[in-house]
Amino acid sequence: MCFYIGIEDLAANALIEILTKSGNRFVTYEDLEKYGEAVVNILQEKDEKVVLILSRESTRVMFRNYSNIFEDANNGISLKEGVEISDLITQFRGYLAWDVLLALIDNRALSALKITRKK
Repeated sequence: MCFYIGIEDLAANALIEILTKSGNRFVTYEDLEKYGEAVVNILQEKDEKVVLILSRESTRVMFRNYSNIFEDANNGISLKEGVEISDLITQFRGYLAWDVLLALIDNRALSALKITRKK
């Protein structure tokens, strides 16, 4: 089996963790790319095949298809006002393969996001 992880899944899951731990509603493209790379490495360690879809075109499509959730911010992706963690979980975690979800919440992947804890 081959897992395909789109930018919308990566961004939503990164923002779930960032919002939960820090209250921040923004992720940089740089951190998102590092997070995606870590997720791919974790899955490949389990001999899983995985394709990460992070092109400019897929990013443009994400902003069009999920304009009610995400907005293009300076060098990153922000959650729109009113979007909550529960909205992201319902929309983006319900259909994920278990191995992919475990990789997305793995501490090795999350460390790429440089989350600063709430004070």
